[in-house]
Amino acid sequence: MRSKRLLLLLVMAAGAIFVAVEVARHMREQALQDPRELLEFTPGVPLQVKNFHRSMIRDGRKAWEIKGAEATYFKAEERAAVSRPRLVFYRNNGGTLEARGREGNVFLPNGQLQRAVLDGAVDVVYQEARFRTDKLIYLHADDRIVCPGRVWAVVDGVEFEGENMTYSLADDTIELRGAVRTTIHARLPGQSRMTNGL
Repeated sequence: MRSKRLLLLLVMAAGAIFVAVEVARHMREQALQDPRELLEFTPGVPLQVKNFHRSMIRDGRKAWEIKGAEATYFKAEERAAVSRPRLVFYRNNGGTLEARGREGNVFLPNGQLQRAVLDGAVDVVYQEARFRTDKLIYLHADDRIVCPGRVWAVVDGVEFEGENMTYSLADDTIELRGAVRTTIHARLPGQSRMTNGL
């Protein structure tokens, strides 16, 4: 009698373990297909994602994308804290504007890029222009990039530095609001260099 109870108990334990393993496997498969569904089972818990990637397709072409080594997604804030972010805007002329930083926060209400903040030695490349700053803020509502601190740049052979740069993605204009210094380098060897401090 005792051995029958023990056998029954072992069969029930094995069945419970089998069901638990199958449920865990199913949840893992669902999470791999769409990690956002996992958030439904774990409300209030941040989701850790390796090889983070989000993008937006508009009118049949990619409008923007954000990539990172890993990210922590906070559902309540609709924010992703991204390590080593790479933010790319695909321009109508076929070019790209790319910004990279050490860390960043991306705000994605309803899956739409509302705002992105990149920090720590931010590099920006667009066509022949190269920028370097400590902080970059992208504001979707204004379709512009703001660098609130010091900015160093090289555009078409002209070096400049200044503070509080705004770059309008809509009309490709750059505005610097303080402490601007410009250095123009001659393109031909042997010609003089001219420096202009403004």
